[in-house]
Parts: sequence; structure tokens; C-alpha cells
Amino acid sequence: MNKIAFLFSGQGSQYVRMGKIFFERYESVRRRFSEASEVLGVDISDLCFNSTSEVLTKTENTQPAILTLSVAMFEVAVNEGLRPSYLAGHSLGELSALTAAGVFPFTDAVKLARIRGEAMASCSNDNKGGMIAVTNMEPSTIENVLKELEKKGCDVQIANYNTPTQTILSGSTEGISFVEEHLRIIGATVIPLNVSGPFHSTYMMGAVSPMITALSEMDLGDMNIPVMNCHEGRLYSKDDDIRSVLAAQLTGAVRWTKVLTHLYSNGVTHWVEMGPKDVLKKITLQTLSNVLVYAYDNEIDREAIKKELSLFVRSDKKVPDLVALCLGAAVSTRNTNWDEEAYQKGVVGPCRDIQSLYQLIMKEQRHSNEEEISKALTLLQRILVTKGVPQEECHKRISILLNKSNTDISFHKNERLLIV
Repeated sequence: MNKIAFLFSGQGSQYVRMGKIFFERYESVRRRFSEASEVLGVDISDLCFNSTSEVLTKTENTQPAILTLSVAMFEVAVNEGLRPSYLAGHSLGELSALTAAGVFPFTDAVKLARIRGEAMASCSNDNKGGMIAVTNMEPSTIENVLKELEKKGCDVQIANYNTPTQTILSGSTEGISFVEEHLRIIGATVIPLNVSGPFHSTYMMGAVSPMITALSEMDLGDMNIPVMNCHEGRLYSKDDDIRSVLAAQLTGAVRWTKVLTHLYSNGVTHWVEMGPKDVLKKITLQTLSNVLVYAYDNEIDREAIKKELSLFVRSDKKVPDLVALCLGAAVSTRNTNWDEEAYQKGVVGPCRDIQSLYQLIMKEQRHSNEEEISKALTLLQRILVTKGVPQEECHKRISILLNKSNTDISFHKNERLLIV
């Protein structure tokens, strides 16, 4: 049985015009945007679609905007037949996840996202600092460096454990500069982040009180879907004080690697990012091997997840259509080829061709024929090779798809030999 985890985006995923396609296509999304606008006294659709990047990126704007879109996308996905086994959110995304799970009424969640953003913005104004991304170095090594530099008065903290080799640090402007210099010397790649403050650190202590006050005035509902506690990297239990957890998250690290590995060990087979862009999709692919990950903000991914999870199945055998599985494999395979021209020719074009094949099959309400299966396999082969998948692994993945769809392997032995 497939287990699905929905992953809710945090800050940094926003972009101007985010959610516009969903807004234009679904009445339920327009209702949510209207509700959020009424609660905040701000036109959320105008903020998301027409504001400048500078305005949208202000944390007091970003947080309610991302939450509104994420919850609205979640409702679209559920209405279209997706049934998550678990929910998880990165920082702000945890509030979106708890809302989707029924813990917070939507209007309360929007208010809380605004309060959270305003409180964090106030802390950032009072405590000038920043954040850096550190890659190509294990978190344990970074922890040791920070402990040594702390003895010299350097107050820089780990904000996010994003992947096994990507860690985000927060601190004062001087502290960040000092740590950056030391990490580069010992081989780390350090990237300054364009953020307004040192989030997920003790510099956010001033935001805790406003959050606790706001949370104390809200009634919490039952959790209808299990949700991950991203600060501790575990599932919420019935004994957890959710208010205290959300307040503590402001000054504590996000242990996202632990979140993903915990869900993986619980048998999650499919991962779907809810919210703008595909940041969490990329992080998941960098953390876990041989997993199927989709960004619901991407139309090709949306089509692929429906097929991969057999929402549209062969009516006679109740097995997934091979063309659908090819599309799912195409979009969820991690890319290691950064040649943009090759990627456009070998991945983007073939993906669109497989999607067109599937749309034709669905429109005519029939099974894929031999010619379409052959074409889909050839296109998938090209995509996998372009993305840098080794030959043996290509063979293995296509064999799995053939078995999943009950496609006659003997008929397709020639296609398999084409993989180089």
C-alpha cells in the first residue's frame, strides 16, 4: 500500500504570481484567498500576484501568503483524490500542516501567520544579523566548529538541518562573517542568504511572547492526519502541547533531515510538496535515495502524481497505466546534469511529450496501445540518461515500471536494449 507524505513549504519559496494558476482554476482557492484577505485587511491575491518581490519577501507578508496558498493547494489535492498518510512542514510550513490536519481553523491560522511574521520582523529590526547556507560539510563537523568558536565569543547557531550536507546557520552580522571565514578554510562552501534576520535562533526570543499570547486565545481542534514536529524530528503525540512546540520552534533548529528519515522509516513511498516552488522536493531528493517526489505547484508533477498513485487506473485490472508511470518516473528522478541546453532537449521536451500521450489516453478513456507504450519508454530512457542515471539503474527502473503495470516484458525486450 502506498503511503504519501505532504510536505508544506516554508519561507524562501515565495515568488511573485505564486498560486495564480490555482486561483484562476479553482473556486475553493478563490474562497480561501478571499477569507484570508478579509481577516488581514489585505488583498492576498494582489499581494501574491502583483506586488514586488521586495514587498512579498517581507516576513510579515510572506508567512500569511504562503500559508494561504499551501492550505488551498492541499484542499485541491484532497478533492482530486490524494490521501496523505502524514503531513510535515518546514518551519512556517508546520503551521500550514497543522491547519490542514484540522488543528487550527483556517482564519485563526492566517492571523497566527501574520502575528508570527510581524514578531519575527520586529526581532530582526532589533537584532541585526543574517543567515548562511553551508554545504559540502557534515553537520557534526559544523557543530564542532561552532562549539570552538563559541569559546571566543562567537554566537552563531544552527537554524536548519536541511540535508546531510546542507546546514543553515543564524547569527549576528559579525558572528556570521567570522564563522564563514573559518568554514571556508576547512573546505565548506558557504552561501549568504537573502533574509531579513537570524531566524531559528535565540535572536528570535522576542517573538516567543506574542506567539504564546496569540496561541493562548485560540481553540485547537483534533489532529485528523498525523503531523511531524519539525523541531524534534518526530510525530506529534497526543500528550504534546502544540502551543509550546510552535513557540519553541521560533528559537530552535528545524531538523528536516530527521523529519524525512523518520517518515521514510515509517514506510512513506511518495512525497508531495504543498506550496510555492519545489524547494522541499529538491531537499528530499538530496536526502533520500530512490524516492518519488513531486511539487504540486508544477503542473507536470501534478499530472504525474495522479497517475503514479493510480488515481486513474485500468478499469479491468486495476493497475497503473505504463505511460502514467513513465511520467511519474521522469519528473521524480533526481537530476545531476547541469547543462541547460541538454536538459531542455533531453528532459523538458520528452516530459511534455509523455504528458501529451497521457492526456490523449485519458481524453479518449482507453488504455495505452503498444505504439504509445514503446514511445513512452523511449522518451523515459532519454530523460533518465540525460539526468545522469547509470545504465544498470535505468534497466532496473524500467523493469520495475513494466512489472507495476503488468506490461508484457517479452514484448518490450527490444526497448530495454536501447538504453545506453
